[in-house]
Amino acid sequence: MASNELRLDGKAIVVTGAGRGVGRSHALLLASRGALVVVADSGVAMDGSQPSEGPAAEVAAEIKAAGGVATICTDDLSTAAGSAAAVQASIQAFGRVDGLLHNASIAPQLFDPAEVPDDRLDLMMRVNVYAAFWLTRAAWPHMKRQGGGRIAFTSAHAIYGTPGMSTYCAAKSAFLGMARCLAADGKAHNILTNVLVGGGRSRMVEQMPPSAYRDWMMAAMDPEHVSVGAAFLLSDACRANGESYSISGGRIARITLSESEGLMGLETIEDVRDQIDIIDAQQPWISPHDSTERASIIHRAMGFDGALGNSAYDIQRTVTN
Repeated sequence: MASNELRLDGKAIVVTGAGRGVGRSHALLLASRGALVVVADSGVAMDGSQPSEGPAAEVAAEIKAAGGVATICTDDLSTAAGSAAAVQASIQAFGRVDGLLHNASIAPQLFDPAEVPDDRLDLMMRVNVYAAFWLTRAAWPHMKRQGGGRIAFTSAHAIYGTPGMSTYCAAKSAFLGMARCLAADGKAHNILTNVLVGGGRSRMVEQMPPSAYRDWMMAAMDPEHVSVGAAFLLSDACRANGESYSISGGRIARITLSESEGLMGLETIEDVRDQIDIIDAQQPWISPHDSTERASIIHRAMGFDGALGNSAYDIQRTVTN
């Protein structure tokens, strides 16, 4: 073992979608660095059908054969009870839960916006967004009692806009806002939440139509490249909170939610019409880490010179009191 090797010894980490592809790579790497891994995977086909215990059991066996520690959970993460069961599997097997890596998803299907079936939208949101919330809700009290934890949600580069993928992009984009709010909630408890926007060889890539691009993706997008970033986000070395990182092919970059400097004094529809090209092209950009930081920049530029407090919580108190 190298003296500067980043270890996760004794960290109990739930990895969803860990039975195949990128999730499997995450589970194997985390276990190789000492993590106690819950391989959470219901073994379904890409459309969410045909559940099987096989994939989770195979990955757990692979981890154990290499000297690691793993247990499985094959409950349906698209239900609140199933997501809670994944966290409970960690508590039962290891007595704690230190990390959540929510990687599970179903494959995007291409639909014209007018033709999206209700059941496909519902399942996409459940497996991605709802499961992320349910997993977090179940793990949060344990992490607070333990003095901290690490949470990472897996998004996708489709969030930049991909024709036909409105349901998939809606689900994957939700993680960016959710992580920022959880980051604010968890900061005082050393619970850090981030998003990895990954790109690795997987069943989804395999479904792409034959092309030179697909061949290049299969060769260049090794899932292990994504796993190194994921493992870092789940480690004590990580201090990022509420951030999103593009991780693929050996490249890691920060993704920001940014806002231009803007123009003041636009009071009519015609003002907006006449200035919109300037607004769209304007530089520089600000990239606040949370709503309070944004308020400290934007609201002061608009003339407010008082104490800001914590903007989001102050607003909530005003609404509820």
